[in-house]
Order: sequence, then C-alpha cells, then structure tokens
Amino acid sequence: MTNISFDDEMGRIQRALAQSHDLVVRRNTVIETLNLQTGEKVLELGCGGGSYAFEAAQFVGPTGQVSAIDISADQIAAARERCARFAWVECQIGNLLDLPYQDGEFNAVYSVQVLEYAGDLGKAFREIHRVLRDGGRFVNLSTNWSSCVWYSENKERMRRVLDGWSAHETHRDLPTILAGELRKSGLQLLRQRAVPIVNTSMGESSFSYWISKIIPGYVVGRGAVSKDEADAWAAEFAELDQRGEYFFSLTPVLAEAIRIS
Repeated sequence: MTNISFDDEMGRIQRALAQSHDLVVRRNTVIETLNLQTGEKVLELGCGGGSYAFEAAQFVGPTGQVSAIDISADQIAAARERCARFAWVECQIGNLLDLPYQDGEFNAVYSVQVLEYAGDLGKAFREIHRVLRDGGRFVNLSTNWSSCVWYSENKERMRRVLDGWSAHETHRDLPTILAGELRKSGLQLLRQRAVPIVNTSMGESSFSYWISKIIPGYVVGRGAVSKDEADAWAAEFAELDQRGEYFFSLTPVLAEAIRIS
C-alpha cells in the first residue's frame, strides 16, 4: 500500500478535496453508474470521510445496507460522523485484501482511487469477486497519472515533481491493465470511459488546488526535490493563475464490470 497517511491534517485535506467541484462531479458520475436500487446491499472499498457512503445510503434506503471500509481510523471516524443519520450504514476499519464479509453478500461493490494502491491486485479482485452475488456489479474509478498535463514555466522542475509523485501508487495507470486483471478473477469488464478533469483556474473548488497541497510533502520525503524546490513549485501556480495562464488536466477512468462466475 501507499505510504501516504490520511491521518490528522492529511485526512482533513482529503475531505476538503472530496468537496471540491471536480470531485462532486466525479462522485455524481460514480453514483449514477452504480444505479443503486432500494433495498440493495452495497460495499465501498476505501470510504475516506464517507462522502460516497452518504450518497449511497439515500439510494438503498433503510431496507438496504451500505458497508464501508478504510484502513485509516481517522477516516472511519469521519465517515461514521458523516453518515450518523443513517442506521443502515456501517463503517469499519478493514483491508481490501481480506474483506470481513460473507461470500455473495453484496449486490454491488465500488471503489474510487483505491485499488491502484493494492500490493496484491489479483487478491483484491478475488476478494471483490467473492463478496459479490452472481451478476453483481463492480464500479471502479482510477486515474491514469501518466495523462497529467500541468503547465509550468519550469518544465524540468515539474518533471522531477511528477516523476517523484508517480511512486505514490503501486499501479500508476491501473485502467490500462484492468480488463485482464478483472477477467482472471471472474469479473467481466463491460466498459471504461473517461471522467476528465480540466482546471484553468486554481481555486479551492478545483482538484489541482488540493492535490498541490499533498504532493510537496510526499516528493520531498522521497528526495525527488528539495523543500525549497517544492515550495517554489507550489508558489508558481498562484502567479500563473493571477496572469490567467494556469492549466491542469488529468484523466480518471470509470470502469463497470459484473461477476460472471
């Protein structure tokens, strides 16, 4: 798994990121694709602060069940607080490589920016297959980070920062290998489609604003750039934004699959 911790301050940033316009759009797209029905049982892998579980709960209603796991105790605490009004939401610490659920328990399983951190991707998919019912739905959103275009007048510094950041995921471009991995576990990929992010201004409603708060600590910790370089990298964006020259784009990919065997 990644060595990025979502405790304390990092968890706060992650929850703020979840409320940005870009991620609200993404969340709506994932929930719409899940097509949850009243009374269904659904599992979220890596629930973070509970934003998705909060939405899912309103679709399945009190006759359904939303189960959600995360490896961070702080995130689970935040998710429980977020979903406290829904008695049919259960959030607990858990590992996606050893899911604490029965075989065939769920109508649907979903994950957002989680599986790319799995140390054993095959085992993760086998666990998803195990807990899904026959014909059950699996929805995943992961990012092709090699698709990132982030304008900087210092191209060499930007390259070093993004190269350092690329190590934060075990599977940097998971969508490119997803079909084969799903098939090996008994899941059939139905379709993949891009859910692109384009930011031409750097405000708190943008994805890139918040991710720029996370990247410096990680790349400095890995020795990819110095702290002074990381600070200069982050400071440049405000200058570009003020001049109307800010640009960021990234391509997350949404995948839909079903359990076929």
